Amino acid sequence: MKTRFFNYLRFNRAERNGTLALFILTTALFAIPEISRHFHAEKRTDFEPFKQEILAFRKTLENNESTAGSSANALFNFDPNTASFDDFVRLGLSEKVSNIICNYRDKGGDFRSPADFQKIWSLKKEDFARLFPYISIGSTPEKSHEKSSEKPVAELFAFDPNTASETELKRLGLPDRTVKSILNYRDKGGKFRKKEDLEKIYTLDEDDFARIAPYATFSETYASTNASRPVVYAGGFAAASKKNAVSGPVDINRAGVEAWTALPGIGETRARQLVNYREKLGGYTSVSQVAEMHGLPDSVFQRIRPNLVIESPDIRKINLNTVSQADLDAHPYISKRQAELIVAYREQHGAFSSPDDLSKMRAFSDQVWLAKIRPYLGVE
Repeated sequence: MKTRFFNYLRFNRAERNGTLALFILTTALFAIPEISRHFHAEKRTDFEPFKQEILAFRKTLENNESTAGSSANALFNFDPNTASFDDFVRLGLSEKVSNIICNYRDKGGDFRSPADFQKIWSLKKEDFARLFPYISIGSTPEKSHEKSSEKPVAELFAFDPNTASETELKRLGLPDRTVKSILNYRDKGGKFRKKEDLEKIYTLDEDDFARIAPYATFSETYASTNASRPVVYAGGFAAASKKNAVSGPVDINRAGVEAWTALPGIGETRARQLVNYREKLGGYTSVSQVAEMHGLPDSVFQRIRPNLVIESPDIRKINLNTVSQADLDAHPYISKRQAELIVAYREQHGAFSSPDDLSKMRAFSDQVWLAKIRPYLGVE
């Protein structure tokens, strides 16, 4: 057995010579490249120009990042009610926060004072503190310029607001929009019987009223005629004699359109808006919420505020465990993104045990917003 195994390994002379020749040939083939390197000069590539281009490119990137960083955190005066998405990004806010601000405005929200900028639930406290000194509500240089150019040089003289022409009203130094308001009021049948009636024009500011009121005169025809019907100036104050004048406090949670129109400065259109806003909210929890309605001037709200009360604190709650995303988005205090997060959380973690569960979500860490929306949330 052993002899037979070794027979397989036995080579004759010719086979041994062939094997040796094959080994020498293979070794030579592998050695030739290494040997040839010693007879040819090695070519070297000069990478220096390429390195210089890389350094220049990196320097350009660093400069661009530095410029972008400085421009992104640029600080300038801005009005959060009119600033664009790009303006907020330039102020150093993230795209997410900038989108939330724009969505808040699109849903009818507005900022009446710099402090209202805190309404944005995702706005960091440090960002608010950094931007607060630069918030300018309704007094940007452009607007100030428009306002100053709108008012011509004032010329005071005796005039009858019931008959004065457009030219005469402009000579008094009244802005174009105030002149148009007066003319529209007269065209709708409105009459001025005393100086105080000029305050019915909601576009007439206090300074202009104090300036022109001493020069207002009234013919006996207009002064003695009794109004036969109320005249309502669209968007402005009720006309001369309002049959449905306020006789007592108005319950803002029960008042209909007729009750709202009894208030000074509230026409039928604005009354319907207030009722609709109440229905979207689910009821008012405080009188100050009336001022949040988009399009209601603060001057009108301050005038009607003493007549507003809450005698029926009935609030329609939202069931967080059954409400749809669309219904959540319809609420004035809830953005589309917040509605998506609430529904997604419910689908992933199950039913809410309490509205306070929202505070477990990082996106709803704003305690001011939570306190504001809490009365409208339920789980049953």
